[in-house]
Formats: sequence, C-alpha cells, structure tokens
Amino acid sequence: MANILVVEDEPAILAQMTVLLQRTKHTVLTASDGSEAIRLLGLAGGESTNPDIVILDIMMTSVNGYAVCKRMQDSPLAKSIPIILLSGYTDFEESFKKFPNIAAFIPKPIDPPRLLNTIADALAARRASQE
Repeated sequence: MANILVVEDEPAILAQMTVLLQRTKHTVLTASDGSEAIRLLGLAGGESTNPDIVILDIMMTSVNGYAVCKRMQDSPLAKSIPIILLSGYTDFEESFKKFPNIAAFIPKPIDPPRLLNTIADALAARRASQE
C-alpha cells in the first residue's frame, strides 16, 4: 500500500482520515498545519518522509494549502507527488489548476468511498507515469 501524508488542521477530520486509511493498510503520516507538512516533505531542509501522495486541506492557519502546493511545485523532489485537495469551499478549485500535481479536489465533508477511490486513481496514475 502507500505512504500517505494527511495535512488537516481539524483534529476530528484528521483522526477520521487516519483511521480510514490505516484500515485500508496505508501508512499514514499526519501534519496539523502547513508548516509541519513542509518540514515532513523535507522542503525546509532535513529529510523527507517520502510520501506517495499528500492529502491537503486548503484552509489552515499559518501556512495554508496553497503555500504548501507552491513549495512542493518549486521542489524537484516534491513536485511529482500527487496532491488531493480538501476544502469546504469549492470556489478554490480554479486557483489550484496551475499546479500539475493536483490529482483531485474533494469537498468536505469527506465521503470515505470517494476518498479511497480518488487515492487509488492517483496512485495508479503516478505508477503509470513512472513506467
């Protein structure tokens, strides 16, 4: 299965996604804000946790999802990691179209089957592009 970095500042949603992903045999790394995600991705120096995919909330305090996407895009190591964006606001989807590694946009509240299918599709697309 995959190493998935989940970046979400709402503890209940973070816990829900962690349990869901662990039940489906994924390894889950978590970050409660964008600055922690940047650190785990190795974008602020240090080692990367090398996730296969990032599930990223857009609206977070301090460093938001847009800033994380920008940092990932500017990094040769992180720019190929697929990102699934989460938000309760669908207005933001257009703002992220310039980032080629955006695999999907999922509205909140999260529909677990949709999330799992989206992860499977993004991982399959990443494997196909690496072959």
